[in-house]
Amino acid sequence: MTRSLLSVSDLNIKELEKIFKKMKSFKSNYSPKHKAKSIGLLFEKHSTRTRLSFEVAISRLGANPIYINKSDTQISRGESISETAKIFSLYLDALIYRTTDQQNMVDFHESSSIPIVNALSDLEHPTQIISDIYTIIECYSRKKLNRIKLVYFGDGNNIANSLCIIADILDINLTICCPKGYEPKIKQLGLKKSNVSIENNPHKAAFEADVIYTDVWTSMGMEKEEKKRKRDFKNYQVNKKVADLAKPSYIFMHCLPAHLNEEVTSDVINSKNSVVYKQAENKVYAAMSILDFLLSQPQA
Repeated sequence: MTRSLLSVSDLNIKELEKIFKKMKSFKSNYSPKHKAKSIGLLFEKHSTRTRLSFEVAISRLGANPIYINKSDTQISRGESISETAKIFSLYLDALIYRTTDQQNMVDFHESSSIPIVNALSDLEHPTQIISDIYTIIECYSRKKLNRIKLVYFGDGNNIANSLCIIADILDINLTICCPKGYEPKIKQLGLKKSNVSIENNPHKAAFEADVIYTDVWTSMGMEKEEKKRKRDFKNYQVNKKVADLAKPSYIFMHCLPAHLNEEVTSDVINSKNSVVYKQAENKVYAAMSILDFLLSQPQA
């Protein structure tokens, strides 16, 4: 079956290292090595950074990006994912897919003969997290990756899930800090190591952290829960008091867009410790590297 990236777990440590190496190379030099290829972008949810970074990445690789609005396709009129995947496979060389349901991603992969890249689902956001880990490597070096303390403040959402999985693969010490009842479902993620921990006390979590990462409290599709989530997460805001517990040289990360003065205060996200724009820039190189990796795989 054709290689796809539906989950971070689809890659092993050697393949992640290869992608990181490609990212470093693409940041200094790249060539349009995938000329005449056409890559679709099927997005069921809004996107700024992920969509734009993939369109730029596809163009820099010499391929042709084709944005596909779901409402303009027969999917919106009841055509099955299986049928759509077979048709897309006739016209495209790969598909970047952003969906509300991970099962849609799996169904698309099973019926297609082209690589499918998860550009966000309800379960995971692998391309974001691969880009983020590379950003940490740029700040601390690869050799120090398993010696740093990475703390994620927020809901056990797709970002948290992908962080847990990549931490398991790369042996990163990860702490998920959230209110009780919002933890990621660790057992369902199939983690093999014990370097991922849950902490409900934000001050304990932030103490001596090398990296503090947060995300919005209310993701797309959860707007009805917004008031409750604001109440439940009010003590989990990343503010100066929390940041001061981290190491002086810590870096602050956010996958953006941020809700200022909710999950993070403006003084933290705009501080000298913040690398949010480095994260955003690296999404282009992650997209290039992941696509090049998948398009370079031997075809089944």
